Amino acid sequence: MALGVWLRTAEFPDKFVGVVFLWSFAGGVSMGLLTGWLSLLQSITGQPMLQPASIVLTKVTLGVLGGGLLGAYYGRLQQRTDELAEQRNRLDEFASIVSHDLRNPMNVAQGHLELARETGEDRHFEAVEDAHDRMERLVDEVLALSRRGDTVDDPTAVNLNCAAREAWMTVETPEMNLRVETDRTVVSDSRRLRALFENLFRNAVDHGGQTVVVGDIDGVPADASAGFFIADDGPGIPPEDRELVFEGGYSTQSDGTGFGLAIVRRIAEAHDWRIRITESEAGGARFEFLGGGGT
Repeated sequence: MALGVWLRTAEFPDKFVGVVFLWSFAGGVSMGLLTGWLSLLQSITGQPMLQPASIVLTKVTLGVLGGGLLGAYYGRLQQRTDELAEQRNRLDEFASIVSHDLRNPMNVAQGHLELARETGEDRHFEAVEDAHDRMERLVDEVLALSRRGDTVDDPTAVNLNCAAREAWMTVETPEMNLRVETDRTVVSDSRRLRALFENLFRNAVDHGGQTVVVGDIDGVPADASAGFFIADDGPGIPPEDRELVFEGGYSTQSDGTGFGLAIVRRIAEAHDWRIRITESEAGGARFEFLGGGGT
């Protein structure tokens, strides 16, 4: 009983709790079977029965506790293994970025610098500046992606209307329009929520959209943990690519970093939101955020 209360009140991950309960159950059953077998053996051999109910119950309880402790140890070991695997995947991802994604704009800048020395034409300096801007943006996005964002430690009530408009002001959106059709409030990390909007707004800009709409998903209660969407009128995302776009480094644009939507996914996962990509009313991309976790 005490073990169950501790597991429920300590806010352990569901997977960890399941492992501990499984090991506790196995420990109790094993001790019960062992006690029963010994009692049966004593009965067959004619030895006096030394297993009153209180002793049997005590042994089963010890089996449950012992199994629970072993389960807790195994669960923590598995958690640590998963964390190390995730860190290794991130290191592999960053190694790929350094070896490929950063090298490309560096090579472009170097080539145009040599041409600028030979010709003195300003257009080559402009190309160098563009390459520098791309490297700077790539570094910023990689740093954002690398920050530990598995959970939200101090969420607050954030108004989506205000958050979307604040994010819009920080993104270069030439000749684009923003329509906010929601006054929903969500409990979130305001800084990360703003970053989510910023990355989706940049995605719309990069794909040539003219209008971005932020609104409520029909049928989702106002007090739900999520229930909003960001939609644009760009070319949209084909169904076969809707899972790939969240992978770090994936981009359909020659000058894109491919990490904006990966950042969006990580922010959503930290809030336990589920992302769904559909087609907007204008034929563009529509990103929906619902409670429940996963993509």
